[in-house]
Amino acid sequence: MKKIKGYIETKELTAMGLRGNDIKSLCDNNELIKIKQGLYRQFGMFGQNQSFVDVSVAYPNAVIAGFSALVYHKLTTFIPSKVTVAIPRTVRVPKLFYPPTNVFFVSKSFNYGIMEVKEGKHSFKIYNAERAVCDAFKYRNKMGMDIAKESLVEYMKRKNKNINKLYEMSEKLKVKKIMEPWIMALV
Repeated sequence: MKKIKGYIETKELTAMGLRGNDIKSLCDNNELIKIKQGLYRQFGMFGQNQSFVDVSVAYPNAVIAGFSALVYHKLTTFIPSKVTVAIPRTVRVPKLFYPPTNVFFVSKSFNYGIMEVKEGKHSFKIYNAERAVCDAFKYRNKMGMDIAKESLVEYMKRKNKNINKLYEMSEKLKVKKIMEPWIMALV
């Protein structure tokens, strides 16, 4: 399997002379990991954010969000068991086999605060730190108010914090009234 560099589709494997049972055997022997139907990754590819790259390759429209964005930006000590992604409401997504994923469909606010991170030969989109903190407050009933507070406290400790950008994002996501007292207490 040395010919495989990273990701490969079923059609490429069959062009190499492999059949369905051969591909299944490669997965069973941990030589390939099935990402989604028709897409595989070579086992042993480990980047710092490999699961984010895997999701990005499988779902090109996805943006790493929620708990996953908070972890990436070092705004929480919580370690999620699934990668959280936001996807435009109009996009259909196939079942993902790996990594475990929570998919949230977003409409109007989808494009706010997206940044792109290069990871080796690949890249992934993720919400910036300000958006991640605002999302924690927006979804505080699902994520927990303790996570929202922790993310804001950690953000405010940063030397490179941008309170104006944080306020601007909180207005766009309609959480300014909820966040403002917390921000004022920490300034």
